[in-house]
Amino acid sequence: MKKVILLFLLLLMPLYFYAQHFSLTVNSKNIQADSVHIQAFDAKKNFQNILSAPYSENTVIKQKDKLAPGLYRVTYDSTEIFDLLISEEKRQNLTVTVVSNDSVRFENSDENNKFIAYNKITAEYDRQAQELNATFEDARKTMPQYMLQNLVKNLVIQMDSISEAKKNYQLRVINENPGLLLASVVQFSMDLPRPPQNYYNNSSLMGQYYAEHAYDNFPFADERMANVPATFMSLREYCGTVFYMDPQAAAQFIDNLLNKARVDSKIYHTFFDYFERVFGTLTSPYWTEDIYRSMLKNALSYDQIDPKRIEYYKTVLELHSKNLPGTYVPDFKIRWADGTESSLYDIKSDYLLLYFQNPDCPTCTEVRGILDKNQDLDRAIQSGKLKVVTIYFEQDEDLWQRYLKNKANPKYLHGWEFENRIEKEQLYDIRIIPFMFLLDKDKKVIKKDIYYNEISEYLKRYNIQ
Repeated sequence: MKKVILLFLLLLMPLYFYAQHFSLTVNSKNIQADSVHIQAFDAKKNFQNILSAPYSENTVIKQKDKLAPGLYRVTYDSTEIFDLLISEEKRQNLTVTVVSNDSVRFENSDENNKFIAYNKITAEYDRQAQELNATFEDARKTMPQYMLQNLVKNLVIQMDSISEAKKNYQLRVINENPGLLLASVVQFSMDLPRPPQNYYNNSSLMGQYYAEHAYDNFPFADERMANVPATFMSLREYCGTVFYMDPQAAAQFIDNLLNKARVDSKIYHTFFDYFERVFGTLTSPYWTEDIYRSMLKNALSYDQIDPKRIEYYKTVLELHSKNLPGTYVPDFKIRWADGTESSLYDIKSDYLLLYFQNPDCPTCTEVRGILDKNQDLDRAIQSGKLKVVTIYFEQDEDLWQRYLKNKANPKYLHGWEFENRIEKEQLYDIRIIPFMFLLDKDKKVIKKDIYYNEISEYLKRYNIQ
């Protein structure tokens, strides 16, 4: 019986080892560390540990599932040791020897050895360029103008020479490694052509140039780039640039970029999801409805969009298309604090600040406190040009009555939309409370989702004083 069990175990062992689809052996000596980690880049939280093993001179990190192709980082505890390229699902049994942070050698991955060499060589090119910049900065502080001009000419020639040498080296690496992730990573790392000289003194032109050309070198057809940190770092920078543009111009740049990303559905979804977190999430400081609406239209026109997303995007787009600036808001019945009833359109005022809220919502309470202290708003109310109307649109009448007795600002009008049409019929695009609209006397939207810190600006812009 024992022989049968032993034979059975021996038969299972090859299956067990075969099931270990990923394995990284890290050989090193005299290293002070507790653990070795493989990290993947999380678009939200940067690098995060995904696999770990206790440190030894021959640390083995393995798992049954293969790693998705992409770029990973290997660390001793929290100290970065080297980056790891995984180009394909085959041959994921890797061995590497670490002598020091500056000496890392793979035994069975030519691609990763080339990647290590590439990083060292391009770092040297960058160091030379930084030295030239430092020389210029030092000279500018001490050298007469006539001498500085000659120096600048020489420095420009040297800088161009370094840039050209680096570019030629990068092109050589790309051509020598077709089909590998290394080639795509190098391609995206290449410098963009310089903008016209007159752009350098104009931040608006520089921003537009970057928004238009930032992804000229991006390999959209390589879905492995969805697992490369540089992709997300560049998206972060891109969002920070276009946010400060006119929203319609920014929406057009992002629309053009999403169209380029259609080459590969995984890349498209990666770009879209990142932009959605930034521009399409109400709690994001970069939330911009014009951009998000344009994105939703783009997604719904893409024939390879994830089918599970279509109905959701349609619903969200319909909601976001309501109550836009220049449109008239829907009317609804209101019960006032004294028990009388009328409608929104019965309120006569040059301007209305329409404030949808729940009296006990902590954020609503906080924003009401900020509005109470806004002197510009107070003067606008006193002038008779503007009325502030708070609207409770849920069904707890006792809650509303307590609010009227204990929290309601006597300078505002306070109403209850008792028929519950706002929620049931989705009359308004209210996705989060508090939510405010600035309306003119005809109940036409001037500003949808006006923030409390924008109110003074709009009061001055429309001379509501």
